[in-house]
Amino acid sequence: MTKLDFIIVVCYVVGLLIFGMWTGMRETAEDFLVVSRRASFLLVLASIVSSWVGVGTTVVTAASAYDKGISLGLTGATGGLVGILVAGLMAPRIKRFGDRFQAHTIGDFFGLRYGAASRYLSTALIIVVYVLLCAAQFVGMTRLLEVWTGAPFRYIVLFAAVTTIIYTAFAGIKSDFYTDGIHFSVTTTVLFFILLPRSLHAAGGFASLAALPSSVWDPFAYGGVSFFVAGLAFGVAGVFVTMEIWQRIFAATSSSVARRALISAGAIILGFYSLSTVLGLLARILIPSLPVRDHALFALMGKVLPTGFLGLGLAAFLAIFISTVNTMMMVASASVTKDLYVSWWRPAATGSEILRAGRVSTLFVGAIAYVLAVWIHDLVVLSVNSLFVLLVLVPGIIGGFFWRRSTARAAVLSIVLGLSVVAALTPRFPNEAFAPGFVVSAIVFVATSLLTSHDVGERLDIADDKGGSLS
Repeated sequence: MTKLDFIIVVCYVVGLLIFGMWTGMRETAEDFLVVSRRASFLLVLASIVSSWVGVGTTVVTAASAYDKGISLGLTGATGGLVGILVAGLMAPRIKRFGDRFQAHTIGDFFGLRYGAASRYLSTALIIVVYVLLCAAQFVGMTRLLEVWTGAPFRYIVLFAAVTTIIYTAFAGIKSDFYTDGIHFSVTTTVLFFILLPRSLHAAGGFASLAALPSSVWDPFAYGGVSFFVAGLAFGVAGVFVTMEIWQRIFAATSSSVARRALISAGAIILGFYSLSTVLGLLARILIPSLPVRDHALFALMGKVLPTGFLGLGLAAFLAIFISTVNTMMMVASASVTKDLYVSWWRPAATGSEILRAGRVSTLFVGAIAYVLAVWIHDLVVLSVNSLFVLLVLVPGIIGGFFWRRSTARAAVLSIVLGLSVVAALTPRFPNEAFAPGFVVSAIVFVATSLLTSHDVGERLDIADDKGGSLS
């Protein structure tokens, strides 16, 4: 990396950190959590794309394409597109719930609909999963810096973690929304209009892909048919448990703004999955003996991008990681702040106390994610399997929204037994354990709801806007 590239990267990152922290220092607790529910269409669109297009969509997809072909990219693109469209359809209902109850988290939904036990159980699971996802972002950022600096992993991951944790703690979600617009513009320009054309030119055009082995076109190469089907199913079910989507719906100025932004984002996200897959295949052609698959995208950038553009490309990827890790940390931090600090410890907390708790919890969440990033280096395992565990929450959420017969005891039991199955099967089937866990969770939820009665305090009106609280 030349001095010019280095200067571009440093200026971009420092400018981003200064802007984000300056904006964040002027925010309220409601700004910190949901932008005071005033985010415009463009802000919501850019934030959805920037938070979704992270390590999994770019680095992991390209690495998997280099190693096994189109399978993971195709699964992610199809599942992501279906999921984002379902999110668009659900947006008005989620937005009405958020505005009506001043909700900020999925834990708020479980707490209002089913009671405290399900709130704390779902919150604990969400925090664990999103801390793992934060760790994946730290590893991804470290891989990028590792390629270009040659410094040891332990030093780079410490630098990446400290800078992003401090930034997120002071910036909050309000700054995240504003800087996401910058990230989106820079990343799209670099990947679609600079890196792709130059990579295609160096490889000999799209025709060069025809020379690759036929195995790269196998849609089931990554995890078999079961993984592909599970990816599609998660695309539909995952929207109900992807809390960053809920946060962006809560933050939108209206349900129509949230719906339009989500549907528009679907097409853009599909493009990023497709692009990352193609770039991974081109890296396989241009750099056939790459020793570390996680470096595929970065090595390709080093090979085809000229001075100056390389620095811009590195800045774009750092922006991707910073934006996504900001989102992951904010999800976990919001859950700690709203569902543990406010709900359990300080129900009468003032706005300034909530804001301070949010920043402290962000530092705490980031520190744990850093430890995990140092301990577990496998980027694909971290990012692919983490979110799937949240599927055990889906029956309780769907039931809470659409089925008045759903009960608090069913919600708790379905989560506990579903997680137990996942934990028992993960050592032997790490990529498939979530599927039987979800099936068990769904069966237990339905059966228990039919066999038990409602607890006092359950909010049945969340399901159909007609009932009320049992008291």
